[in-house]
Amino acid sequence: MDLVMEWLPRLGALLTAAIGTAGFFKPTLITDGCDIELKSAKALSEARGVFGGIMLGAGGTALVLGDPNVYLALGLGWAGATLARFVSIALDGSTLKESIPPIVVDGTAALLLLCSQL
Repeated sequence: MDLVMEWLPRLGALLTAAIGTAGFFKPTLITDGCDIELKSAKALSEARGVFGGIMLGAGGTALVLGDPNVYLALGLGWAGATLARFVSIALDGSTLKESIPPIVVDGTAALLLLCSQL
């Protein structure tokens, strides 16, 4: 069981890095699913930096360092993103149906990264 608990945060970091890799090299894979239109090079650069660079850098750093505190920080970031999805349903009028896929991804990443802290 300890081995499983040791590897789950690594899977969360790997998921983060994989999403970051997609966002870094092909940001439209992320933005198209979110109905975000990239109408300029500046917008594409911003999406590449936020959806790619930050995620790839954070996930890659967590994998390289293997530090429980890094997993904790990254997991709390994903938990915050999950919470933001529910706030968006309440305040912005997002539907539960359209919010389920990102809630599942964000929540899964958070749980994987935080499970060793439980």
